Amino acid sequence: MGATGNTPLSQQQAIQLAGPENARLFFSGPPRSLTGTVPLVNSGTDKQKIRSIAVSGGDLLGAAGLPLREFSFFAKLSPGEQANISGKIMLDRRTQPGSYEVAITVGSRTLPATVHVTEVIDLRMQPRQITILAGSPSSYTRTIIFENAGNVDLPIGAECEVPLFEPFDLVSSMLIGLRKADKASAESMVKGFLQEWSELPAGSLVIKREPKILRPGQKAAIDVEFHLPPDLKPIHQYHTKVQLYNAAISVDIYTTAKVGAQRNRRSNGS
Repeated sequence: MGATGNTPLSQQQAIQLAGPENARLFFSGPPRSLTGTVPLVNSGTDKQKIRSIAVSGGDLLGAAGLPLREFSFFAKLSPGEQANISGKIMLDRRTQPGSYEVAITVGSRTLPATVHVTEVIDLRMQPRQITILAGSPSSYTRTIIFENAGNVDLPIGAECEVPLFEPFDLVSSMLIGLRKADKASAESMVKGFLQEWSELPAGSLVIKREPKILRPGQKAAIDVEFHLPPDLKPIHQYHTKVQLYNAAISVDIYTTAKVGAQRNRRSNGS
């Protein structure tokens, strides 16, 4: 148990764990923020405070990757005062989900405690924004840094597919459709709006990469191929968002030529 620097040892022991003999403490949450309450009583005659609590009996690692032997905890109690005080344990972020048994000591008393670590899915990708100046080739490769900052394995699959859109929002497409429509009837105006809205999707962007399983704490640079749909219009802008677990990358595509034109010329013998 920690205490203020110049507090005599006899006074340090005045704050004790409270509760019945069969009491068990419980902390739960993600590795960096396991919360629980600790019952304390000040059996001394002076106001006392503590700044840390001792932990033993487990192989858990603290936030810096060293064995957990104590954790920061602040409490100030008047003589005779007792209270349930909230505290937080910080573990290595790679600590696997599950329940761990430890012992917590305050003063001369020790109580068993269960530390329940919950699952954390935290994928990070860099860069978070990709721009492709698309000429005649139909695929483009970019290197993306994947990092598993959570505490469970994360499979990175070989392929995914996302819809590609022209960058018009719903209101813009409605106004364009209404302007183009025959204004003789409400029905034709609604049809014009729906027609314009239906043309917003420009096909699917297919994303391919080497499949990999990222372990907690692992980082990897992976070459990712972006395969464009063949019917993109030249001199246009397209946008999409690639979502993988909790991470997302924005992709902007600017076409400078007809996608696949070079491939089509070759297939025609030109």
